[in-house]
Amino acid sequence: MNLRNKIRNYLLIILFSCSSMLMGQQISTGLAIDSVNTAKDPVYQLYLQRLDSLYSAWQSNRIPVRLYQDTAIAFTKDHNIADLPDSIFIQRLAGIPSAIELTYNKQVRSYLELYTKSRRKQVSIMLGLSDYYFPMIESKLDSYGLPLELKYLPIIESALNPVARSRVGAQGMWQFMLGTAKLYKLNVNSFVDERLDPERSTEVACAYLKELYSIFGDWHMVIAAYNCGPGNMKKAIQRAGGKKNYWDVFYYLPSETRGFVPAFIAAAYIMNYSQDHGFYAVRPEMPISSDTILVRHELHLGQAAEVLGVDIATLQMLNPKYRRKILPAAGGPYALRLPTDKISSFISLEDSIFSFKQSTYLAKNNMDKEPVRTTKSKSKSKSKSKPVEPSADDVALTYTVKSGDNLGFISSWYEVGVGAIKDWNGLGGNSLRAGQSLTVYVPKTKAEDFKEINSLSFAEKQSRVGKENGTGQAEEQVTQAASSGLKDQFVLYTVRSGDNLWTIAQKYPGISHEDIMRLNQMTGSKLQLGQVLKIKRKEG
Repeated sequence: MNLRNKIRNYLLIILFSCSSMLMGQQISTGLAIDSVNTAKDPVYQLYLQRLDSLYSAWQSNRIPVRLYQDTAIAFTKDHNIADLPDSIFIQRLAGIPSAIELTYNKQVRSYLELYTKSRRKQVSIMLGLSDYYFPMIESKLDSYGLPLELKYLPIIESALNPVARSRVGAQGMWQFMLGTAKLYKLNVNSFVDERLDPERSTEVACAYLKELYSIFGDWHMVIAAYNCGPGNMKKAIQRAGGKKNYWDVFYYLPSETRGFVPAFIAAAYIMNYSQDHGFYAVRPEMPISSDTILVRHELHLGQAAEVLGVDIATLQMLNPKYRRKILPAAGGPYALRLPTDKISSFISLEDSIFSFKQSTYLAKNNMDKEPVRTTKSKSKSKSKSKPVEPSADDVALTYTVKSGDNLGFISSWYEVGVGAIKDWNGLGGNSLRAGQSLTVYVPKTKAEDFKEINSLSFAEKQSRVGKENGTGQAEEQVTQAASSGLKDQFVLYTVRSGDNLWTIAQKYPGISHEDIMRLNQMTGSKLQLGQVLKIKRKEG
C-alpha cells in the first residue's frame, strides 16, 4: 500500500512538472504578444521617465521629507532575474490572491527586469511610499466594492508621487487631467488642487474605475481604459471585431496604452515579492498618525509649522493640495492635516497661529492698490511734482513726534510712504522735532488699529512691524502685585501689540504657551493689549 502511494505521488510530481512547463510556454508565448522593444515602446520609456522623475524629486527635495531605510529584514537575493525561469514567475503570480488575472508573458517579464535591474532605487522608494499610502487606498477601494489589487494602479500612473505631473498636464497620484477633475467635482484653483490630495483623488479614482467596470466588465480592459479613455477602448473593441479581451484588442489600442496592463502586473509582482529580490523599503519620515481640522481663515503652512514646532516639509507632505502652501480665505473652510499629537495645540493656539508673521507669510501683491507717489524735494526747481493725495476712503489721524522718531520709523508704523507724509504735512526736508504734530492718512478699515500708535512706546511700535527692541528680551513689568511679593515667584508681562502666547513663551526659556495659559487660567489663546500675564520664574 505504501509503495503504491509512493509510485502514485511520484507520477503526480512528474505530471505536474510537465504541465507547468507547458503552461509556462503557453502563457509566455501563446498570447501572440511579442517581446517588448524597450527602445521603441512608448509606455516603457514613459514609465522609465516617471520612475526617474520620482527619484529626482526625492533627491532634489521636491517631495519634501527626510528618508530612512528599513534594513531589519533578511532578504533572499534573486538579483539576477535573467537566471530565473518563467515557471518561477508563473508560480509566484498565481500565489497572489487577486480578483484581477495576473497573466505572465514576455511583456510582463520586460517590466520585471526594469524593476529588478535598472531601477532598484526607485522601487525601494515606492515600497516605502506604499507602506504609507496603501492602507488609505485599500480602504477607499473596499468602500466602493473594488478589488484591492487596484492599489497598484497609481504605481504605474505616478510611481506613488502625490505631486507628480505628466508632460501633458495630468497631475497627482492618479494623474487626472483638468477636465476630468472638474467633471468629478475636484476643486482646482490657483491655491487648491485636489488632484494632489491623495485621499480626495483616490475617492474620485474609485468612482471612475467603478464606472469603467460597468461599461467593460473586465479588469484588464478597465485598467487600459483608465489610461487611454473609454472612447479609445470602444474604438479598439470595434476594430478587433467586437472582441472584449485585452490581449485580443492589444494591437488595436493606442501605442502608449499597450504596455499598461503588463506594467500593472509587474508592479503587483514586485510589491509582493520585493524581498525575494533583495529590496529594502526606503520610507518617508512621516508622523505615525495624522488627523484633519477645519480652517476658516487664511493660513500659511509656515505659520502653523513655526508655532507648533513642526517641520514645514512634513506639513507640505501631509497637505500637498495647497499649491502655494496657503489655505485661502475664500471658498473655505479647508481641511488642514496635522500630526495627531498637534491637533489640541492648534486648537488652543489658533488665534496666535493666524496672527503670527502675517505680513511675512501672507504678503499680498499690489495689483488691487493704487501706487503711492513719492515727491522729491527740489529747492531750486521751478516746478514741483504733483503731491500725494489721500483717497476718499482714507481717514486722517494725528501723530505726535517723540524723541528718537524719524520719518522712516513713522512711515513703517503707518504703512505709508515717507514722501506721502511729507506731502500731507508740507515738509520740505526730513527734520522733525519732538512734540510736532503730523497728519497721517490711513484706510478707514484700519483706522481703529492705527489709532493706538500715538500712545505706544517706541518698543511697542517697533514690535508691531516685527522689529526687536534692544536685546529682544521680555521686560519685567513691576506692578503693585510684584511689590507685594509675587515678583519672587513670577514675572509679570504686559501684552503688547503683535504679541501672541507663542511669541511670549519664546522670550522665557523653559516656558511653554500651555504653561502661560494654565497659570493665568485662560480657556483660549486670545490676548488683549495691556493684559498682564503671570510667567512662572524658572529656578537657576
